[in-house]
Parts: sequence; C-alpha cells; structure tokens
Amino acid sequence: MILGKIDNLNMKIYLIGVGGVGGFYGGLLAESGADVTLVSRGESFVAIRKSGLVLNCSDGERRVFPVKVIEHVSEIIDPDLIILAVKSYNLEEVSRGLERVINDDTIVITIQNGLENDMVVSRHIHCQVLPGLVLVAASKTAPNKVNQRGSQRKLVFGARSGEITTKMREVESVLKSAGIDAHVSESITQELWKKFLFVLSFASATVVQMGPIGEALNNPQSLKVYKDVLRETITVGKGEGIEFEPDIFDVTLKGALDFDPLTKSSLLVDIQNHRQTEVEALHGVLVRLAERYNLPVPVTYSIYKRILKLRG
Repeated sequence: MILGKIDNLNMKIYLIGVGGVGGFYGGLLAESGADVTLVSRGESFVAIRKSGLVLNCSDGERRVFPVKVIEHVSEIIDPDLIILAVKSYNLEEVSRGLERVINDDTIVITIQNGLENDMVVSRHIHCQVLPGLVLVAASKTAPNKVNQRGSQRKLVFGARSGEITTKMREVESVLKSAGIDAHVSESITQELWKKFLFVLSFASATVVQMGPIGEALNNPQSLKVYKDVLRETITVGKGEGIEFEPDIFDVTLKGALDFDPLTKSSLLVDIQNHRQTEVEALHGVLVRLAERYNLPVPVTYSIYKRILKLRG
C-alpha cells in the first residue's frame, strides 16, 4: 500500500563508504545534480575533494567534479537520506556514530551483501532503517576511480512490513533521476533472499576457483560447488519461511551464466588483497541459520571454514 503524495524531491543525501558500489552510485547522484555528500577517509577523501570521481562505465568514461565529500560521520548535518555502502563488518561502528547526527525523519538504507544488515543498524539508531540490495558490477581501481561492467545498475529497498510511504517513493524518484535502476519493494525480505542465493553461490564458486565467475562456471569442480551451495541456501531459506518460485534454482544459475564472465566476487577480491572479508555476513549467516533449523549445509560450511583459515 502506498501512502501519501509525492511533492518534495529536494533531498539531502549522504552516502557513506566510497568503494566500488558507493563510488559508482555516489558519482551518478553527484552527476545528476542531487544534493549528495560522500563520506570517505584517507586517500579517497583527499583525491575526491581535489579531483572528483572518475567513473569508467560500460557506456564510457566520465569525470564528476566537483563532488562534495566529508571525512567523518560526525560532520553530517540534517540528513534526509543516508545510504550505507560500507562493508558489513563496519556497520556497528558507523551506526554508533550516526545516532548523534540523524533525526526522526531520516531514512537509512543498507545495501551490503547479506540478510541482516538493517537489523544490525537498527540496534543503534532510532530512525527508519530500510534493508536494500544492489545488483551492479563495480570495483574501485584507485582512490577516486571506479570501473563498472555490464548493464545492471539496480538498487532495491523497502520496509520489512511491506508498507510503502511517500518518502520512500521520493527516494526512489531521486535515485532513478540519477540513472540508478531503483525500486521500492513490498516484499524486501523475499528480494534479499533471492540476492543472497545469487551472491553466496557466486562467491563460493569464485573462491574455490580463485578466479572470475566465467572461469568458475566452466570448471566442473567449481560449478558443482556453485550448485551445491545454491541448493543448500534454498533449503535454509525455505526453513525461514521464504516461498521461492519453483524455478528459482534455474533462474539464479542463469543469472550467473549471463553475468559478465570477468567479474570476481567482492569476497574473492578481498581475499586476494589480504583484506577483511564479509564471510560472516554471507557463509556465516547461512551456517548459523542452518544450525537453528537443524539443516545440513556441508559444502557451505566447508567453504566457510576454508575462508576463516585463509583469513587467519
């Protein structure tokens, strides 16, 4: 159910976390003329303030300058919308800082991989927190440069209750005006699970292959891992009460087969660059949910332990 009438698109936006996804969507918003301020630190902050953002997109390269950027969450003033594009393992710290700068009308959207990110944030702040998801192949190649591959630029968000408010429609409109394929969903939990199926199986196959998705799906061993993890995730989702379409397995696999074959999962990129990973928000969550329902997930569990060992 949609409540109210859209009449105000003058929205003050802050986007926290200028990695591949944050840099790409933040750049599109800035280029469109939206009132957006990026929150970034270190070399990225310096480079963006000095030279703006360089977006190397599937439809050509463009430089976005100037771009408003601040270095600390504490500098946020009167936000209407905050998009959290930091990694899942940074959500606790960022959320504690947000409580001092938000107001009752602020909307916060989480776009990390995983199922529970909005719940993590909601423990620390009092405004509306909406779970979201993105489908885009974007990677940061320099402090102020982002490469984007393929045609997908999707951002889906919504309230777990299914209610759609005027403010949500305003957010959707602002994002669409920037060239982002934005949609408010009445069934966001279902959408999160569908994305989770895609991401977890995609990440698992690329980690086993230690290469991009095209190589992984052409290797019988990693393809089997992909399919096994996908089946396990569907089983656990059903345990959670999610009603998947009958062809969800085939649709998810086709999505991976149709994806840019040179794309690596962000999990693999983090492993290869010896960075902290989002394994707890991905494999860790599925393992814990499987334990709750006493469901076997041997392949997912083995990959989970392998990644923890790599990290250790």
